[in-house]
Amino acid sequence: MRSNRIILLIAAGVLAWGVYQAWGAYRLNHNPWRFVMVLGCTLAFLGFWAAMLAARQRRLDRERRQGE
Repeated sequence: MRSNRIILLIAAGVLAWGVYQAWGAYRLNHNPWRFVMVLGCTLAFLGFWAAMLAARQRRLDRERRQGE
């Protein structure tokens, strides 16, 4: 349970950093597509990471059930 909390804190930090970077990209020349692109890449990374963590959890659960 404790590792889930750490992962959520790291994900929140990555999201905050992505928003900060997206805001900086927007401020460069006030092009809203820069903001969307940077934030979109950040969200895609977090989504991929979440999918990989979910796949790992399913695999561990399946292995645990087979070992019983």
